[in-house]
Amino acid sequence: MVSSQPVSGKSLSQLLAGIQVNAEIPAVRILSITSNSRQVEDKSLFVALEGMQTHGIDFAIDAAKSGAAVILYDAMDDYCLQRIPLLQKQVKTRWLGVEHLNRLNGEIVSRFYDEPSQQMTIVGVTGTDGKTSVTHLLTQALSRLGHTVGSIGTLGYGIDNQVVQTTHTTPDAVTLQSYLYEFQQKACKYVVMEVSSHALAQYRVSGCKIDIAVLTNLGRDHLDYHKNAEQYATAKARLFNDFELSGRVLNLNDNFGCQLASSFTNEQMIRYSSNQNDSPDVEVKLAECLITDQGQDIRATTTLGDILAHTHLMGEFNIDNTLACIASLISLGFSRAEINQAVAELKPIPGRMEKFSGKSAYPTVVIDFAHTEQALQACLQTSRRHTRGKLWCVFGCGGDRDPGKRAGMGCTAEQLADRLIVTDDNPRTEPAEQIARDILLGMDNPEQVSVVHSRQAAIEFALNEANAEDLVVIAGKGHEQQQIIGRERFPFSDRHVVQRLMKVEL
Repeated sequence: MVSSQPVSGKSLSQLLAGIQVNAEIPAVRILSITSNSRQVEDKSLFVALEGMQTHGIDFAIDAAKSGAAVILYDAMDDYCLQRIPLLQKQVKTRWLGVEHLNRLNGEIVSRFYDEPSQQMTIVGVTGTDGKTSVTHLLTQALSRLGHTVGSIGTLGYGIDNQVVQTTHTTPDAVTLQSYLYEFQQKACKYVVMEVSSHALAQYRVSGCKIDIAVLTNLGRDHLDYHKNAEQYATAKARLFNDFELSGRVLNLNDNFGCQLASSFTNEQMIRYSSNQNDSPDVEVKLAECLITDQGQDIRATTTLGDILAHTHLMGEFNIDNTLACIASLISLGFSRAEINQAVAELKPIPGRMEKFSGKSAYPTVVIDFAHTEQALQACLQTSRRHTRGKLWCVFGCGGDRDPGKRAGMGCTAEQLADRLIVTDDNPRTEPAEQIARDILLGMDNPEQVSVVHSRQAAIEFALNEANAEDLVVIAGKGHEQQQIIGRERFPFSDRHVVQRLMKVEL
């Protein structure tokens, strides 16, 4: 995807200055840059990158026919080197090789967009769970202080949490830099960005000047891609090691956070903890949490003095998220008075521990994005404290994703909920029946579980069977407005199904 384009473009020599190439740089002016052949226009630079399923070089002919001025490829990629001699016979265009193109692509694109991240303060948030919540809360907080704030993440990209939905937590380098350029053109002072492990491993954020790096936690996820926990942790650590940061915000309730904290001096980091027994040297620590009808009031002791956050947030994990927000604001240099103002009315993300209560015989409903064992455990433990009757859980697992977590999620759900309905999440190209069987393998009494593959029917069944004093958790999709079945996306929203049945406002 390509967003706002600079009108004047850039010479190719400007884009590749200081970068080793395998041929003389042609004197051409580049008017657009993309790694998607369908978006090539006249005088585009087409960057042929290796993808998860396809290779950009296989679309070079399409790009050249659409007007690409230059095809940029990885000079160390054997597949490219084999393909190019044949491609050169089929189409006339300029070919230019760059070693380790995937690592340098972000820098090249950043130059095309006049290095927008250099002109704003960028906060990168990473972790297994909580990235989206912390990004949302920090964007809220900065907006309350009167700043124009861009955000990029699972919910989409936009300004002041008014986002346009996108397909990736952290977009590809071309799209990312185009978003940053758009934010810079709209006078954003801050950008808060989720940084996924995939993005770090694939160098999507290279070329970004990230100022503050924030860690929420590290659990099990994406092992279908990273192969093992060590590779997953190594990818996450890049955010804290590979950039010239002015601050690091680390969770001391997390083993990985403690490991990272041991690598840096106190001057380089703000540590936060919800463990009241932690060392008094911790920069941001929970002092008190009071449950209210609206959510939670959280008082934190900090290096600036006590800070009180009035929130509409449920759950102990949202204590951590709130502390991460406060710690980030301290790392950004705000005063105690400013931070107290910023966190005065923190509200949840749609689809993240979002509570629905109707004026009918329907139960209370909590919709959450929990799609890992750790997140589901936190969601159900929190919901139990708000349940007078039985606790129901409607959930599934995504297809074409780490199958190793399915039994663990089944075990967690069985231990913490009273009634279970296993349904389809985003089955993608896997048989939904197999996903359900994988989940049931983690349960001691799978015969007591209802399996309803239609997600709408599963939600309707739970809301009709549960009593008014019960609480129904609908987990896994949260804010999502589509369901992926096979390779197609179908309109679907847990929130809209609940709204229609319970006649409540979103």
